[in-house]
This record gives sequence, C-alpha cells and structure tokens, in this order.
Amino acid sequence: MSIVSFFVVVFILWLIFFFIFLPIGLEIPENHEFGHANSSPKKTYLLLKLFLSLITSLVISLIFYYLIKISF
Repeated sequence: MSIVSFFVVVFILWLIFFFIFLPIGLEIPENHEFGHANSSPKKTYLLLKLFLSLITSLVISLIFYYLIKISF
C-alpha cells in the first residue's frame, strides 16, 4: 500500500466516521430563539467530532495497513 492510497483510505474513512458522529450529543432546546430553525441544536461540538473522526479513521487505516503488510 503506497502512501497516497493510505491517505485516500484515511480520507474516505474520515468522511464516513464524521457523518456517523454528527448526530451524537445534539440537544434541541425547548425555547427556540427568534430567527432560528426549530431543529437547531444548542451546541454542535464540531471540533470534537472532527477530531474523533480523524483519530478513528487513522486507527482503522493503520490496522488495514498492518493487515496488508503481513499479507493477511
């Protein structure tokens, strides 16, 4: 596995895990502010979700890389 294909796998897994982590931890307020949608969350925690999806995708990609290296 070349370095380019490794980063392609990391990117694809990052996208998948980011969309999986997006709905986690969202709280919809009871009283909505004027001008906001009724479904807008209080806090999105986007940086935490970006970091978690990056770490998860790197770990899974490294496991794939190791399994390919030992010719599993």
